Amino acid sequence: MRAVVFAGAALGALLLAGSAAAQSDALYFSPDLGSDFTAPSAFDGLYAGVLIGPISARKNNFNTVGWDIRPEIGGVVGWNQPVAPGVIVGAELQGTVATDFSSSAYLRLMALARLGFAAGDNSLIYMLAGAGRLGESWAFEAGIGAEVMVTSNMGLRLEAAGIGQLGPVPNGNNVPAISAMRITSGAIWQLDGGPVSTGFSSGPVTDFSGFYAGINIGSLADPQFNFFDDYGHGWHLSRFEMGGLAGYNHALGDMIRAGIEVQLGANYDTSGDAGLDALALARIGVVPVPGVLAYAAGGVGLVEAAGAYAFGGGLEYALWGDVALRGEALLLGRMDGAPGLTGISGPTTSKVTIGTVWHFD
Repeated sequence: MRAVVFAGAALGALLLAGSAAAQSDALYFSPDLGSDFTAPSAFDGLYAGVLIGPISARKNNFNTVGWDIRPEIGGVVGWNQPVAPGVIVGAELQGTVATDFSSSAYLRLMALARLGFAAGDNSLIYMLAGAGRLGESWAFEAGIGAEVMVTSNMGLRLEAAGIGQLGPVPNGNNVPAISAMRITSGAIWQLDGGPVSTGFSSGPVTDFSGFYAGINIGSLADPQFNFFDDYGHGWHLSRFEMGGLAGYNHALGDMIRAGIEVQLGANYDTSGDAGLDALALARIGVVPVPGVLAYAAGGVGLVEAAGAYAFGGGLEYALWGDVALRGEALLLGRMDGAPGLTGISGPTTSKVTIGTVWHFD
């Protein structure tokens, strides 16, 4: 009897809650969050847009006829939700058609999750990952992108993603790891809320001291093949690189900064060759004018599971207050001195990246 009474009370509570929800004017779930959890207004809620760009699938596993590299065009619809100050999570559907304008076309339909970080009032840097269909096969995607508002409700997007198989392909030409890549641009319309800022943040500019973290994208080139191996898909001297970093800077006076940094990256080409690189770097830099940091870096780590040393430098420009743009170039060499495929050893491998860094000062 007691269980029946409890069940009846629970059912009554659910009915009351459902009645209250039915009286709401909201067409979708929109939780009330405190002001300290308000996301950048430019990237909050429902959005839709058009996409265009090149896609490369050269191993005859996704598209069996026609051009290996071709344009794709389509659309996107998605939703952004604030989860912390300046941080959003979201989900979107992308659908595009890749065509060679003659005899061949295939569909890319992907469900993607996004994690984005505000870079000022009108800019968002994000990571994405998901799965769906590419041509005749199931596939996964992972990449990095950026959006910048250029009008009160429209933004421009640029993103890059690597694509790989999920299971076998119909023609049996199965390629492990990443075997396709796309670089996609687009125009995105924010459909929720009122007009948003199209100017950059006017907050205080970072002094490049304290903790920081960021994401980057670029190239890992190994022309002497000191690190890269042949995975059965041919020798390729360069790979696409994307990853993240975190570190700490200590201020030695007004202009000098000394610090440490850890970088972790994934590198791949569109032939199924892929690897990881991890570096621990010491840095020394100078702040010649507010908002600019020039630095030298050096350290050790692993590239393709081989011990490596690295040295080089970079430049950061604090375009958005506490958020800086970074460009960096490092030379890499094997710690064991082993020569590459061509018989040449030494620091002949390069890692060149651009990225965005958040300084938590």
